[in-house]
Amino acid sequence: MRIIFLGTSGFAIPCLKSLIESEHDILCIVTRPPSPAGRGKKLRQPPVAEYAQKSRLEIRQPEKLTGDFVNALKLMEPELMVSAAYGAWLPKKLLKASPLGVVNIHPSLLPDYRGAAPVARAILDGREETGVSFMLTDSGWDTGPVIAVYHERILTSDTTGSLKNRLSAKAAENLIDVIEGYFSGRLLPEDQTGEAVYAEKLTTDETWLNWNSPAAYLERKVRAFQPSPGARTMYSGKLLKISDSCVSEFDVDPGEIVLREGCLHVGCRGEESLEILMLQPASRSLMSAAEFLRGARMKTGDKLGRS
Repeated sequence: MRIIFLGTSGFAIPCLKSLIESEHDILCIVTRPPSPAGRGKKLRQPPVAEYAQKSRLEIRQPEKLTGDFVNALKLMEPELMVSAAYGAWLPKKLLKASPLGVVNIHPSLLPDYRGAAPVARAILDGREETGVSFMLTDSGWDTGPVIAVYHERILTSDTTGSLKNRLSAKAAENLIDVIEGYFSGRLLPEDQTGEAVYAEKLTTDETWLNWNSPAAYLERKVRAFQPSPGARTMYSGKLLKISDSCVSEFDVDPGEIVLREGCLHVGCRGEESLEILMLQPASRSLMSAAEFLRGARMKTGDKLGRS
């Protein structure tokens, strides 16, 4: 097949690699333009662009998917387009630019977790299973008919980063079989059934840990916001980002600190607390709680919280 690939984030790279290693002809890569990153806000290429450059593939990076740009893609005569974590809405004209349309790779079991943050939301909700859906993109938000689905267990230790890595690997492992099955008619798109669950984009306000919540929920929240944007709290007017934690058994007031044998526990709603294992103080590197406590003047009875 003659294929155009659309992708931006690192999630898309294993699938792009599978296409490169297949017998199919990749006409070009469509990805997002460079964006400011880091403290210096220097322009940085998205991961897919960097990978495609190393593979000497043709790259297109439009600011917008305009009619003129879509016409230029049509002149390449693609038979199929494949998208994964592209990060922008695909206009109807682009969906019709190839005879077989656009096969999108979405990290959830559709119609569960349509939307921008399906992996983090599944962890936050305490789900035990998710997966990868190969769907034919339509004008809705992850509403198109599904070609194939592959299931993946959510581990109690999973962060959004670790789960995304397994889902992207699973997608790459099955991509070629799916698009060849779709091309041959062996796999037919079927309309989504069941009640939809939407995975809204994560907001900055959600990153704050509300110690009036159950410890089990806060532990999931820490994992769901790793590696980015990170779960947050405040101590003595300064920001702390929490990157690893576990549920512990101290029954103290929400936000109250308990120090025991070099360990840092924080009270939550109910009879359990949250032990903080790894954290990052403002303007400092990631460190263990034990390392932090050696330099901090924290004591039992102090409080963590946003205000």
